[in-house]
Amino acid sequence: MRAVRSNGDPIDPKKLKKGVGWAESRGGNPMFMKNPTSSATGKYGQLYNQIKDLEPMQGVSRDSLINNPKLQEMFMDMRINEGIGGPSLSRNAEDLEEEYKGQLGEEWDFRPDEVAALSHFLGRQGARKYFGSIRDGKAFQAPGVNKTPEEYLRIYNEGINR
Repeated sequence: MRAVRSNGDPIDPKKLKKGVGWAESRGGNPMFMKNPTSSATGKYGQLYNQIKDLEPMQGVSRDSLINNPKLQEMFMDMRINEGIGGPSLSRNAEDLEEEYKGQLGEEWDFRPDEVAALSHFLGRQGARKYFGSIRDGKAFQAPGVNKTPEEYLRIYNEGINR
């Protein structure tokens, strides 16, 4: 798997996957592979509703996806490199860093892989709202029953350092 770039800084896809996998399911722990309050499924918390109608998913239920690590890896690689239903995570990292780094100045303390991870967690627009909330000094609430972005990044970084 190739490294992708965000403003010249490389994003290591293996590192990104390791951190996201830890934040979403503690590295593939079966207890955390099927979110009961959303369609997040598998090691990387891929939204089943977003991929269920794609070609490789014909006849694949959520439970079947959980039991198919190869398919989970394929979809996460797609999210990182090409995107699914929108820009890729690498593109999100590049665009969001370009848009918000200057606006946040000294408050910008995010590596490109962390920006990509946040866009996986919150979606592109959710990450924009989060960075905007920092800029504007306002509170941010992740949608649904979720961790805070800060907690997600803490667990993400714990995962990449395991």
